[in-house]
Amino acid sequence: MREEWKSIQEAFKAKWNFPNCCGATDWKQCQMKHPDNSCSEFYNYKGTDSIILFASVDTDYQFVFIDVGSNDRVNDGTVFRNSTLNSAMENNLLY
Repeated sequence: MREEWKSIQEAFKAKWNFPNCCGATDWKQCQMKHPDNSCSEFYNYKGTDSIILFASVDTDYQFVFIDVGSNDRVNDGTVFRNSTLNSAMENNLLY
């Protein structure tokens, strides 16, 4: 696994002149059907229900990480803080 991250890092440096980068990360609000018994947990400011897709890609736009499940009522920092990527980083599991 460590070699995979190192390869991604080297590719960002070579292709985009962006050293020490291990992925381009962002999140997307995905509209969905209202889940049964969810009250307003996934209800967003646009008046629909949605769930957050949080992902990171390599230099070839291939997914290297995804996390689905946050609701749209949280900010960017909270999406990251609640992600499995953050948990793996904090527990030193990305080697």
